[in-house]
Amino acid sequence: MPYMLRQRITSIGALEAVPTWRYKLPSVGKYTAFELIVDCNRLQARADPDVNYPIESQISKVELVEGGSRALTSLTGSQLDAVNYWQNGRTAARRTSQSAAGDNLIHLFLMGGRDLFDTSWGYDLSKMGETYIEYSHDLSADAAEKFDVSSHTVYLYGWKWEGPGEPTFDRFLRTRQLAAWSTVAADTIHTVNLPIGNPYRFVGFQSKTHNASLGGAASRVELSVNNGQYSPVTIQSCMHWVMQEAQEYHLNNIISGQDWVIGTASVDLPAYFSYGGDVQATARSAAGPLDLTVRPWTNPMTVTAITAGDNDITYLMSGYGFQKCLRIGFDHLPDGGDLLATSGFGSMDLLVTEAAADKSVAVFAQDVLSY
Repeated sequence: MPYMLRQRITSIGALEAVPTWRYKLPSVGKYTAFELIVDCNRLQARADPDVNYPIESQISKVELVEGGSRALTSLTGSQLDAVNYWQNGRTAARRTSQSAAGDNLIHLFLMGGRDLFDTSWGYDLSKMGETYIEYSHDLSADAAEKFDVSSHTVYLYGWKWEGPGEPTFDRFLRTRQLAAWSTVAADTIHTVNLPIGNPYRFVGFQSKTHNASLGGAASRVELSVNNGQYSPVTIQSCMHWVMQEAQEYHLNNIISGQDWVIGTASVDLPAYFSYGGDVQATARSAAGPLDLTVRPWTNPMTVTAITAGDNDITYLMSGYGFQKCLRIGFDHLPDGGDLLATSGFGSMDLLVTEAAADKSVAVFAQDVLSY
């Protein structure tokens, strides 16, 4: 019987002078996923109540590149985090700290299969050209809120089938950012042309501006086929969409971390969600009692210490629209029977009706490739 081996492939430290790290993967092996662990300490305790950098926000791009040019994965750190949330039904394992020398760490998965133990879909490296992992980052120590790059370490693991009777992969997943832009004005329609020919599992839309929810960036999102001949999906309310998404995909939308409250200032927590739900905060190591007030249902959610003094706290938050992303999904059946087949389409577009100017947004998608 085959068995799954979580195989450590390599690690590299002190990446401060290497904005892009490139590593050649083995030429054989059947992998359902590659796991990238990024670890870096905070430089100093947080000093700005309005600036918050989770470690994934400083990962500018993660790519899995075949043959030197074909990107099988090409996403920012926050987009890859959102994709993992959708695929695994819960947020990725991480540590977040805003105190001096606090450890920040995240596990990210580049998925070739639908899950870590997929026996039909995955990366068969013997059928692919030379394949590389490319990791690009913006980690720097130019502000108290950022990172001690001398501690920046990346670990790479592979989830590999081994043993007699190992499965035969017939398909694998490709996930890429297709467009990114800054919005122009309310009611402006921006059209993103989506490549056709392969079946799609999802199309994703992201609001990237710190204080803009999904609905604050787009008032309507429509998937259009053949220049408007018909629309498989029309989203009139981004908030309603991501709230039902939690039920539809059995998502556990809860996340925790550690932050640093500054005197009596209102401190922004990481904007993990587009729409806040509940937030709880507790003093972690204050010398005396620390009274806190919290503000849920805001973007971002905030915590205020109503007694003087800077102290670290722990928080627990919930919400909707993780990493401020929504998914238009075609991936409910285990055999892929509900994939959106685009081979017969003349064209397919995502029409985004902008809600306001100067909001940074992006579109990314996952399709299925056959060997």
